[in-house]
Amino acid sequence: MVKKVNKFRQFIESILSKKSFTNKTSMTGKELRLLMDRAIKDIAVPFFRNKGFKGSYPHFRRINDDRVNLLTFQFSMSGPKFVVEISNCSPKGVQRGWGPDIPPSKCTAHDMHLRHRIGAIKHNTHYWFDFSSGETNSNIYAERAKEIMSLWDEAETWWDEDPHEQRFALIPKDNEN
Repeated sequence: MVKKVNKFRQFIESILSKKSFTNKTSMTGKELRLLMDRAIKDIAVPFFRNKGFKGSYPHFRRINDDRVNLLTFQFSMSGPKFVVEISNCSPKGVQRGWGPDIPPSKCTAHDMHLRHRIGAIKHNTHYWFDFSSGETNSNIYAERAKEIMSLWDEAETWWDEDPHEQRFALIPKDNEN
């Protein structure tokens, strides 16, 4: 993990060295997002893989015998912040009610009606990971990626408890061909 963090710092330094920071707001939203994406990919994604998740950023899934744990990143259109939404679905996938069923290997948290945002319990709100101070704090990206990991117990507890019984919702009917 230390190697990934150092690689990420080098990436940030390479971007910052190409920018003129006489004006503290000189980074564009796209540049801030690229830095955040890179931190998530370098720091959080290996953590997810170690926890048994498959998929590609921004959608991950962990298939268990009785459910599939889903994790999806969603970025705000109005500012440099994101949520990490989680849900469960049936190990058979999801039936949408229109179009083809979604197999478990393709399900995302967005396919489920009821989701949980990581950090909502600790912060008692629909928590957003805000990285707007990235213009003045180049460590904010790694801090936000590590914050996801610091809230991991909340996610594991929610998946295990499955408070909305999502593992029983929207189950595709078996094909009888």
